[in-house]
Amino acid sequence: MTVSELRPDLAIISEWINPGSRVLDLGCGDGTLLAHLNKHREVDGYGLEIAPDNIVSCMEKKVNVIQTDLDAGISDFFDEASFDYVVMTQTLQAMNYPDQLLKEMLRV
Repeated sequence: MTVSELRPDLAIISEWINPGSRVLDLGCGDGTLLAHLNKHREVDGYGLEIAPDNIVSCMEKKVNVIQTDLDAGISDFFDEASFDYVVMTQTLQAMNYPDQLLKEMLRV
């Protein structure tokens, strides 16, 4: 998939990510962004997702994915400064505790 084939917001984000970076995608959906970044930017990435169908799609795309509810937090999974970028494209508005998740994004 080329940049022009990505959803417009994902295309913009993919251009911001430096090659070889460590990327965490919160609410990664079917893994499209991470799969693209893995292929075209050679990133080391993880996705966090709750929906079982999306987990399967991520695995089919060979995207590292963890099934979890982001409202439960991410501190159990990652240490401080584990990533160069933390991405969350269409998830924040669905969170019950967005303030806590934003703090965790800055921590990791």
